[in-house]
Parts: sequence; C-alpha cells; structure tokens
Amino acid sequence: MSRRSILSKAQKASRKNVFVMLSTLLFVGVVTDVSAITPQEVMENALKVYEDIDNYKAIVQTYEADSMEASGRIFQVQQPIISFNLFFRKPGEHVVGQISKSRHGIFRVEVLSALRRLSEIELKLEAREVLLGQNCYVLACTSPDEPDTLIKLWISPTDWTVQQFTLIMKSLTLANTQFKYPPGGKRRVRFLPVETRSFFPLSKKVLINRITDYRVNTRLPSAVFEENNEQPR
Repeated sequence: MSRRSILSKAQKASRKNVFVMLSTLLFVGVVTDVSAITPQEVMENALKVYEDIDNYKAIVQTYEADSMEASGRIFQVQQPIISFNLFFRKPGEHVVGQISKSRHGIFRVEVLSALRRLSEIELKLEAREVLLGQNCYVLACTSPDEPDTLIKLWISPTDWTVQQFTLIMKSLTLANTQFKYPPGGKRRVRFLPVETRSFFPLSKKVLINRITDYRVNTRLPSAVFEENNEQPR
C-alpha cells in the first residue's frame, strides 16, 4: 500500500471523527439550550424587556368584534364601546380612568403589572407551543389564594414579549387575550402592546382594545393611583 493511500485513509478517518465530535457537541448544545432554562429565567427575560419603563400613560378604546381575526378596518367603521386612560407605574401597579360613559365594563390585561405579579408566584414551564408564528415558552401558575384558577402565559424567545394570556377557572377557559406589538420604532414603545384581542369562550364574545398615545416615563401624580384604585379584572 502506498504512503499516499495510507494518508488518505487517515485523513478520512480524522475528518469523520471531527464530524462526529462536532455533531455530538451540536446535539448536546441544542438539548442543553432547550432543557436548561427555568421558568424563572423565562420570566426574568420577559421583565428585562421593560426594565427602562418606570411608568406610562396611554389611551385605550374598546371595540366589539365577531372574531379574533377581525380586520383592522373595524377601527374605521365602528365607534368604540368605551374609552379610558390606562396608567402604569413600577413595580406593578396600574389603574384606569374612564373617558367616556358607557354601560359596558372595562376589561384589560396590562402586561407589565401582570408579569410583575406573576413573577412572585411559583411558575411551571410547560411544553413549548407555536402561537401566532412564534415558538413560545408556556408558563403556568396558580395563586395560593385561588387554587382553582390557572393562568398561562405564552412568551416568545425571539424578543421575550408575551403573545397570549389565558385565564382558566375550574378547567373552564374564561378568557384568552392575545397581544399585538408595533413593528419597529423606539425601544421602549416597541415592546408595549398596541392592541389586545380577548375571546371569552362562555359568552362567545370578542373584545379588541386599541392602545394609543403612549407617554413613557413622564411625571404621573400619585393622586392618579390613589384615586383610581380599581383592581384589574
């Protein structure tokens, strides 16, 4: 056997060993990356998105729709059933101030305060699910005061934004709320939802909240939170 032939076989074996080693490392890396993250780390990453936001004020208008897939044209052809101001301040407090009188109640899920409150509860990490085109981490938790109530969050690892909030009581889904964020823009406002769409399975109703006119890190009087101490629903 020629020296060239022997070297050729050695080189092939060497390349094969390197390929096997790299494949093994890649496999281990992927598995470790998926399995090593904890629910607390997922929540911490979601909270970091908003670490620069101390407070904000926004205007919210609520519309009724036939489905969660309703066109944005609804904002042009319908009048909102209610309008209200939404205020938030750290660490996790939010209140509303009604603008227009309406027989309808106010329903909203405020992302920042929800994340802060849920971060203080024991969280479980469920199997990942694809939602709205995002392969999300799914967090679940129950309140010690309400063991029959389950809250689930779908969080996208792409930018750590909340894609969906679900409220379940005694195995019955009461509300599914999905969040829409603006494409691009300034960092702070980019990760604040401009729209929420909520489906209530028991009543088959859909409510769409359009959120506009964000004012971030301005001076909000403490009286706003003291006078409007309505709890989230």
